[in-house]
Amino acid sequence: MLLAACGGSAQPDDAAIVADFHSRQSYVEVTADGTVTRLLPDRTSSTGTHEQFILKLSSGDLTVEVEHNISIAPRVPVALGDHVVVHGEYVWNAQGGLIHFTHHDPKGTHEAGYIQDNGKTYD
Repeated sequence: MLLAACGGSAQPDDAAIVADFHSRQSYVEVTADGTVTRLLPDRTSSTGTHEQFILKLSSGDLTVEVEHNISIAPRVPVALGDHVVVHGEYVWNAQGGLIHFTHHDPKGTHEAGYIQDNGKTYD
């Protein structure tokens, strides 16, 4: 489903993500801005099938893994080199961290996330 009205998108703040990485923060809402540098195979877990890719943040040298649940939301047609904005929950790991919950929450218990790619917003 395309996001029709989200009440305004959060502004990307890559510096906050870099700070979260250095202070080993997890479970914080972030908005990242960057370039897709690697596509990973889909991963299936107890929460569904996840589309995965590596995003190099626009500021700094940090890369993060994006895990987008395609059992809940549509697949995003990301390609290498695409510039995307990702909003979701950041979880620290030594490789740079990951961002998940990049979609609406059907249970309504978590802030909705999204991915913007090529002028479209996917949630």
